[in-house]
Amino acid sequence: MHENKTDFRSIDWLSIVIYALLVSFGWINIYSTQSDTFEIFDFSKKHGIQLIWIAIAMMTAIVVMIISNRFYSVFANHIYLFAIALLIFTLLTGIEVHNSKSWISLGGMRFQPSELAKFATALCLARLFGSYEFKLNSLKSWTKTILIIVSPMSLILLQKDWGSALVFTSFLFVLYRQGMSGWALTFIAFAIVLFISSLLLPLLWIILGIIFITFIIALFTYKKLPLKAALSAVILFGAGWAYKYFTESETEYDILLVAVTAATIVASIIYTLIQERKLTKLYFALFFFCSTLTVYSVDYIYDNILSTHHRNRIETMLGIKEDIRDVGYNVYQSKVAIGSGGFYGKGFLQGTQTKLSFVPEQSTDFIFCTIGEEWGFVGSFTVILLYGILLIRMVVLSERQKIVFSRVFGYCVTSIIFFHFAINIAMTIGFAPVIGIPLPFISAGGSSLWSFTLLLFVFLKLDSANRRKNYEL
Repeated sequence: MHENKTDFRSIDWLSIVIYALLVSFGWINIYSTQSDTFEIFDFSKKHGIQLIWIAIAMMTAIVVMIISNRFYSVFANHIYLFAIALLIFTLLTGIEVHNSKSWISLGGMRFQPSELAKFATALCLARLFGSYEFKLNSLKSWTKTILIIVSPMSLILLQKDWGSALVFTSFLFVLYRQGMSGWALTFIAFAIVLFISSLLLPLLWIILGIIFITFIIALFTYKKLPLKAALSAVILFGAGWAYKYFTESETEYDILLVAVTAATIVASIIYTLIQERKLTKLYFALFFFCSTLTVYSVDYIYDNILSTHHRNRIETMLGIKEDIRDVGYNVYQSKVAIGSGGFYGKGFLQGTQTKLSFVPEQSTDFIFCTIGEEWGFVGSFTVILLYGILLIRMVVLSERQKIVFSRVFGYCVTSIIFFHFAINIAMTIGFAPVIGIPLPFISAGGSSLWSFTLLLFVFLKLDSANRRKNYEL
């Protein structure tokens, strides 16, 4: 059988059915947000424009299934370089929307190149991992991997599109699947916890927590940790704390106390490792250093890198400030809309929050609140269930790929969709800061729909080719 020909038996129709359900339900809810009209084909409204993009997405899916599966691996690097060039072009000449210079105009319609960059990066990573000379534990391979991910991410950050840039961190799950140590993910998660804690807790308590965690892990890992050094650190800290309590010393003494105690503990760990000839495993010293550096860098990042509205959104989410009239308005109204839907919802076109446009961006980033209000818990749970089935199906399909390129690309698709799905819903219910990323297949927006369609159907094409070979055996 010719490789360009698509065998309908080999297509994963379950994924296509879920895709069609999500896209259709998304359009219904976009239409609902434009409640002042009942004209389906009104192309001056968002639901009319979305119909055009749905048609474009369907044509894209058909073309993808027709093209040879080898095209995507052969031209992966070319597509990636084109996406990078497009990001640079956007940075220089793009249109600024909501303080983000991340759009270009195409015949009266706007397109966001960062969406193409996600697809291109997934292809390029899959191509790299599938090459014969690639070894994840080598410095050369790690350097190439980091450059592929960081290059488009940096350009998107320069466009001030934080939401799209953060999506690229989802590729860490792909690296983990391909053999990256679980400690890397653990450290990243711990860094996020430290960042949040640094905004909520005094610096002294955070440093003490780092010391305690470092010491406990080291104690259980290396049983020969010098008891005298450990006891000395405890006694030193206790004496210093007692002195501070009775003399009411200033904060500077706290930092000195912590520094001396930390130095004692870390020195004892390094001494033990030297004695056991495990110089290559100085993980705990590195862990302490990086953790402390993270804590002390929070203020600089927070004050000099994050914009004012990002800081306000983070503070609102963490409860540091409450401002339901300005920064917290979107999330507050979104939670009101979702909560008012109850179990069965108010019904199609019956949502008051939706009908009166209380929630800004309710057809794009906050479309889940429309679903919650009009379709209630039942509708919301159904949507989440569909995403869950699709993601599980993507993992199953990825695991059965015999070619590394197909498997890695499949996990890239799964990671991107999961990141968008999880963060978008968490954002609408106040569990994540508002960073402006769409709900896959559902939110209004041609760039995102086209990009997700491209990601999904390219993977389904690769899977189809893999299954077709099995049929021919």
